[in-house]
Amino acid sequence: MRPSRLFGGSLLGFVLSGCLALPAPSSPPQLAGSLPPSSRAAAVTPSPSIATPGPSTPTSVPTPTIPADLATRAVAEQDGVRLTIELDRNPMPAGQPTWITTTITNSGGDAVVYVPCGEIVYVSAAGVGPPWRPGRNPPNPAAIWKTYLLDHQGLQTKDRYVLFFVAGQTGASSGCGDIAHVTTLAPGRTVHERQSWDGFAFRQFAPPPTAVIDLVGRFEFDRGDPLAEHPPEDRHRLEVHLETWIAGLPDAFLDPAEAADIALTDPRLTALLASRDLRNGNEGVARFDPKTALYQIGMLESGSLPVSRAHLVLVDARTGEIVGFVERDWDYDVDGYP
Repeated sequence: MRPSRLFGGSLLGFVLSGCLALPAPSSPPQLAGSLPPSSRAAAVTPSPSIATPGPSTPTSVPTPTIPADLATRAVAEQDGVRLTIELDRNPMPAGQPTWITTTITNSGGDAVVYVPCGEIVYVSAAGVGPPWRPGRNPPNPAAIWKTYLLDHQGLQTKDRYVLFFVAGQTGASSGCGDIAHVTTLAPGRTVHERQSWDGFAFRQFAPPPTAVIDLVGRFEFDRGDPLAEHPPEDRHRLEVHLETWIAGLPDAFLDPAEAADIALTDPRLTALLASRDLRNGNEGVARFDPKTALYQIGMLESGSLPVSRAHLVLVDARTGEIVGFVERDWDYDVDGYP
């Protein structure tokens, strides 16, 4: 398993896989998690009139003013290693990919030893804008179902996160941490890497609002013989900070917990949840589709089926209206991992 990223003393656990891929600046990765093309077979049931008690529309917040002439580059140096991060633009528009270049230079007298897993430098920000709104506090079994729907998506904390990835990574897959892929950087050598943020709150949620963030680049390394044992707790940690702004969209969006509250008023979903084992191969799904601005809330049923099957309530992230109920096969190559 890949080590979790550290955000201000708290851990956001997730794993990535695959060897390092350096994307071309002109070819940002596709956003994961959108609805399938209309040509794919899916049973879409229009929503009946369903009451949604309590607030069901997004909460607007005052928009802060973004200062002019923001820096796009920051540098830090420690233990003979220089770390540079350089954004293509600052502010970063919400809902659009933004690229960053990370650079590691070994200015010391011996080799730098590191273990890349996805990215060489982890670039991220925590506490993006206001905390996630928790929505309602329903009685059981709705409370159990709500926890089931949200916990699998990394929503155990109140923080919104922004994460950068190399092409082909989304923060959902696993495997590379099972193999120690040790890499060295010789004295005087430099390595560059291109990463992008997809423009949305991690992981596959609505775009964050206008906010200032502390964008952190983090590089963990050792020095010396790459064949010697280097315990993770003994590694050097070099961090660089860049004050960055996100330019939010004019629309306000529901938070995931609010969308889950609305989805749980749909009897088609609650009947499904009441009749299935929660977890044990049946995973909760809560994701935002950037193409339609709809939340997809429901279950990915895979434990006892030859082909995984999704059962999803579609909630308009702007209005809070339930607009449909989808049941379809899940294609991991297209839909990614929930």
